[in-house]
Amino acid sequence: MPSTFPRFPATSPEVPSGLEPPRARILLVDDVPANLLALQGILEPLGQEVVSARSGEEALRELLRGDFACILMDVQMPGLDGLETARLIRARERTKHLPILFVTALSREAAYVTRGYAQGAVDYLLKPVDPDILRAKVQVFVDLYVRGELVKRQALELAARRRAEEELQRAAELEQQLVGIVGHDIRTPLSVILTSAKGQLSKGLLEPEQRQAFERVARGGERIQRIVDLLLDFTRARLGGGIPVIPHAGDLNDLCHRVVDELHVARPGRVIRCEFGCDRLHGTWDLERMAQALSNLLDNALKYSPEGSPVRLSTWEEGEAVFLEVHNEGEPIPPELLPHLFAPFRRAGGTEAAARESLGLGLYIAHSIVQAHQGSLSVRSIAGEGTAFRICLPRGPGVPRPSASEEAARVPLTA
Repeated sequence: MPSTFPRFPATSPEVPSGLEPPRARILLVDDVPANLLALQGILEPLGQEVVSARSGEEALRELLRGDFACILMDVQMPGLDGLETARLIRARERTKHLPILFVTALSREAAYVTRGYAQGAVDYLLKPVDPDILRAKVQVFVDLYVRGELVKRQALELAARRRAEEELQRAAELEQQLVGIVGHDIRTPLSVILTSAKGQLSKGLLEPEQRQAFERVARGGERIQRIVDLLLDFTRARLGGGIPVIPHAGDLNDLCHRVVDELHVARPGRVIRCEFGCDRLHGTWDLERMAQALSNLLDNALKYSPEGSPVRLSTWEEGEAVFLEVHNEGEPIPPELLPHLFAPFRRAGGTEAAARESLGLGLYIAHSIVQAHQGSLSVRSIAGEGTAFRICLPRGPGVPRPSASEEAARVPLTA
C-alpha cells in the first residue's frame, strides 16, 4: 500500500543575491540496478546530484567522500542490509543526523517499522513508489540542506569580513601612531636642525669647509622634511578618506609659473618649457594643494628623463574643464607598472639612482589631490614619444567632472 504522505509543491530556499545556490547530493542505495535507474529518473526533475550505491558497504564509502541531503535506501540487501547500514550511519558523528528514507516492499508490520525508526529512519516508502510523493518528500530535505549550506556560507563570509575589518582597524591604528611619530617626534627636532643650519649660513662668516658642511646639513634636513610631508599627506589620505582641500579663486597659469620658478632654483641645470593655451586660466581650486600635485608631477618628469632634455608643461581650457599636461622625453614606463602607477609606494621605473631618491608617494598624492577636486589624472607612455601626465579639472565647485571618454574625445593626449 503506497504512502499517504500529502502532496505539496516543491519550494526552493531564497538565495541571497551574489551567492551561487548550493547543489544538494542525494544517495540512492539498492542492490537492484533497475530500481536505482527508476529512482534516478523520478528525482531528475529536482535538478540535484544523485549518487547510486549497490550495497550497504558501498553506501558507507560514498558517505566518506562527501555530504548528502538525504538517503533513499532499500531494506533487504545482501551483506549489510538497510537496517544495519542505517545503524552504522547513525554511529558516525558526521552522519548521525543525516535523513534516511527506507524504500521497501515489506508490509508495514508494527515491530518491523519500529525497528526501522529505531535505526534512524525518518520515513518509509512502500514499493511501488508514487513519483510525486517521492519527489515531494526528497524536496523537503533538499531545501533543508540548501538552507543549511547557505547559512554556513554566510557565516564564513561574515567571519572573513570581520577579520578583514579587524585587520583594517589595526592598520589604521598603526597609521595613526605613524602620524603622531612623524608629526611630533620627527618634525620638532628636524625644525631645530634646519633653523640652526640656516641660521649659521645666514651669518656669512663661515670658512668654506664650514659653509659646505652646513649646506649639506640644510639639504639633508630639507629632504627629510619633504619625506615627512609626503608621509603625513599619505596618512591623511588613507585615514581621512582623501586629502582635504579648501578651494578659493585663483589663476592656474600663475600657479604654474610659481612652481616652475621654485623648481628652477632646486634644479638649476634643467629646462621646463611652459606652453599656455590662454593668458589666464581662472577657476576655484585649492591652489596650495594643486601646487603640490603639479610639483610632484614635474619633479617626477625631471627625475625620470635625460639631463639634457626639456620637460614641457602645457595648459588649456575646454568649456568648463581645464587641463594641465606634464611631458618628458624619458624611457617609457613599463606596461606592467601602468595599472598600479598611482598606488602608494610605487615607482615609475627609471634609473637606479632615481629610484633611490623616490619614496613612491608623489604620484599617489598628486592623484589624491586631483580626485579631491573632482578631477582626473591620466598617463600615456610610448617608446619614442615619451611620457605625459594629464590633469583634467572642473573650474570650480558644482561643475560636473568630465568622463574619461568625453575628455579623450575633446582633446587628444599629446606626446
